Amino acid sequence: MALRRKLDRYPGGGKLPMQIQGSLTIDGVLVVPVEAYTFAVTGTIAVATGKSRIYLEHDYVVETVRAAVHTAPAGAALVVDVNKNGTTIYTDQANRPSIAVGTNSATGNNPAVTTLAAGDYLTVDVDQVGSATAGADLTVTVRVRRAN
Repeated sequence: MALRRKLDRYPGGGKLPMQIQGSLTIDGVLVVPVEAYTFAVTGTIAVATGKSRIYLEHDYVVETVRAAVHTAPAGAALVVDVNKNGTTIYTDQANRPSIAVGTNSATGNNPAVTTLAAGDYLTVDVDQVGSATAGADLTVTVRVRRAN
């Protein structure tokens, strides 16, 4: 499996947008094209509106969204939201990735908006953190496949 990583550091904190591209080949046949965009926040997580943008170079379809933390939230779940051009992809807010108390990861279910066009941008909001322990070292990965 070959991977290429592009990492850009943005001013204003520990947010690190990242793109990972790769593909899986079995006996020389391309099986699963993989592209993922990852947002990361180091340290204790706080409620915040996403400021780091990842601009898309191609047309994509959202496959999955996964949020993960190194330090699990306590007292309440940690909830994130993914936005396309500043608007949530989860019109049903109950489907957003929600890391339950004492756990370290969660996936978002059935985003309403799955089509992404070249030139669109993605951001991630932290909508809720744990009430006793906020959670720390967050990554949110948006896995996509090319639309064409």
